[in-house]
Amino acid sequence: MPPTTYIVLPTYNEGENIVRLVPALFDLGVKNLHVLVVDDNSPDGTGQIVETLAEQADYTGRLHALHRSEKQGLAPAYIQGFAQALSMGADYVIQMDADLSHQPKYIPGLLRQARDYDIVIGSRYVDGGSVDESWGPMRKLLSWWANRVYTPTILRIPIRDATGGFRIYRRDALIGMDMGRVKANGYVFMVEMIYVAFRLGYRIGEIPIHFPDRQHGASKMSSAIALEAALRVWQIKWRHRQLWPSAAASGADPPE
Repeated sequence: MPPTTYIVLPTYNEGENIVRLVPALFDLGVKNLHVLVVDDNSPDGTGQIVETLAEQADYTGRLHALHRSEKQGLAPAYIQGFAQALSMGADYVIQMDADLSHQPKYIPGLLRQARDYDIVIGSRYVDGGSVDESWGPMRKLLSWWANRVYTPTILRIPIRDATGGFRIYRRDALIGMDMGRVKANGYVFMVEMIYVAFRLGYRIGEIPIHFPDRQHGASKMSSAIALEAALRVWQIKWRHRQLWPSAAASGADPPE
């Protein structure tokens, strides 16, 4: 029996993208693949669009919607989605954005690498990775510096894309990390997750991806969010300074 994989997609006003993304995910041909959309009561009706798609014969029992009453932030959406996926029997959990900047074609590669690692990141900054050609020089420099210099130097982690949000987790890793430890919201949530995993001794791998800008809808990222994330890296270091592998909760290994 192939392992069960859940893709967790937080959404807020992603109606234009979700109708493109859902078919692309299921067209990959990954066995036992489920998609869980965590929608924050999107004004554009993203949640209802997902419910309508879920009624189609091709997606019956494989496309799921988790409706939240209001916009509560990226981290709570992921944490609630992870918990839901685990409760529904996920052996692997993939987190990705719904704006098509995380391309479905990389998912088979993430799954292959997850045989040897507990967590695998789709990375813009390993050899072969890249970002959208339209990024200006300053944006490219800041993103590269944050991931290749600032964050790994402060946290002393050998990760080249700690802020990357395209990842796969093995079931036992998510359980062992204990989501109650993760306090950050917003995009620094990505950094805290990977730092907790590193401190607990989980094996972390990276594969190269190309990261294009979203084509539809408005970006949620801003310079203020980026600055706050940078400052909170120090807070994350202090919070988990005494975390060691012995603190990992027990979790069952997924099948090979």
